[in-house]
Amino acid sequence: MGKIVYGIDVGGTSIKFGLFNSEGVRLITKFEKDTPKTNQQTSVLESIFNTIQETNQMYGYSELDIEGIGLAVPCPVKDGIVNSCANIKWERMNIRKELADKFSNQVHVVVSNDANIAAYGENASLEIPFRNAIVITLGTGVGSGIILNGEILEGSTGMGGEIGHTHVYDGPIETCGCGAKGCLEQMCASKGMTNYALELSKEMSTSINLNQITIKDIFEAAKLGDKLCLKVVDRAAEYLGKAASVVALTIDPDAFIIGGGISKAGQYFLDKIKNAYQKYARFSTGNKPFLLAKTGNDAGIIGAAHYAIKK
Repeated sequence: MGKIVYGIDVGGTSIKFGLFNSEGVRLITKFEKDTPKTNQQTSVLESIFNTIQETNQMYGYSELDIEGIGLAVPCPVKDGIVNSCANIKWERMNIRKELADKFSNQVHVVVSNDANIAAYGENASLEIPFRNAIVITLGTGVGSGIILNGEILEGSTGMGGEIGHTHVYDGPIETCGCGAKGCLEQMCASKGMTNYALELSKEMSTSINLNQITIKDIFEAAKLGDKLCLKVVDRAAEYLGKAASVVALTIDPDAFIIGGGISKAGQYFLDKIKNAYQKYARFSTGNKPFLLAKTGNDAGIIGAAHYAIKK
């Protein structure tokens, strides 16, 4: 039957599981389970272990067939160790070791931050993956991950690649969840864009319903020439392009990959980001390609499986 690998994406609400054939990382099945809400220090990993055992039995595999398990977790990770986690009650845990200890010695476990793993999955899913890529996901927040020389860039404490908290704005604004003000996330994530639309509506008219405002409405109206929505979209693209140009001078990536819910605006928004980027980019960094992400919500399980195979 061949060897298998598990790609697992742990979230505060649910845990996504992907069972893959390790040869070519081909998906066999995927499903979700609710994240345990009590005694999370032990219950989350116990649930993952039990689910793997149940899935193996269902599909006729044994522990000996598992080549690796990749785990994406919603917090900073360094060498498999999590010091604290905002969405799951984990404190000072060696996640990699604690999960690996539940299996026999031949099962290799790898753990990394979910944004980094999603970035790895997006890049690995390309026909020819880049050696150096920056993946930025736009949604409720601005997530990001950096692939450098084919490896996830964790940094010294696991905070590598947190582009969403790059400082880009000096005007009046509320405090970001990170404790600073003027972060990229505040300007380009969904809340920042809808807040800006509401602010502009005090002086400008718009075709969208301001009582039930959505990001989709903003982009659709912008494409039709709504001046308020166009201003919202252009501002987000401007700050994304500016932030990307700064990172490019440090990392010098082969490409930028843009994902997340907001990226569903497609080539229209991508072109605006690239135009802003080229305005700010310097030296040889100006010609970097910008691509749309393709794996959607499966980026985490795909990335975790690929990362487990690589390691």
